[in-house]
Amino acid sequence: MLQYIQVGDLGKNRDQFITKVQKTAGKGNWFWAFRANKRLYSWEWGLQLYEDAYWHYLRSNVKKLKEIIAYNDVYVYNRHETESVLDYKIQKHYQDHYEDIAIRRCLIRFGVWFTGKELLSIKDSPFDDAKISFHLPHLINKPDATNSIRSWLNTNRMIVIASEIEDKCRLAEILVK
Repeated sequence: MLQYIQVGDLGKNRDQFITKVQKTAGKGNWFWAFRANKRLYSWEWGLQLYEDAYWHYLRSNVKKLKEIIAYNDVYVYNRHETESVLDYKIQKHYQDHYEDIAIRRCLIRFGVWFTGKELLSIKDSPFDDAKISFHLPHLINKPDATNSIRSWLNTNRMIVIASEIEDKCRLAEILVK
């Protein structure tokens, strides 16, 4: 039987949470996913929508796009997060930092790159995912006052536990990829 765990903002508890899930479910028996409109979507699909929200924001705010490329790079909590470059799966530090990766990937999509010398911490900046509206608010499971990109992440993100082969087959059937 498939089990679902809603995953909100993990903050600094991310590694502890993942260790607990790994211990409870077993290695290879749990998967990140997103739920929207009663459908289950792959982790990649959910992060693509997360990134698309940044893309829509920057496309609609060329002034902000010019502002961000005037830096050397972006990070959320730690300057070493720049090592993740364009890969959402590389989360070496204790907290998730998808914002910086999404912004870098958007720059590639626009055909531009950073030109400056200083790094920008996007935490609490105008580029913070809590300050930018999600472009498809009707998909947010629990809309709030902000309907932000972070709202999308924290209300739609989940873990699916599929410990038996039958569960994994069922997950493969229902997961929109």
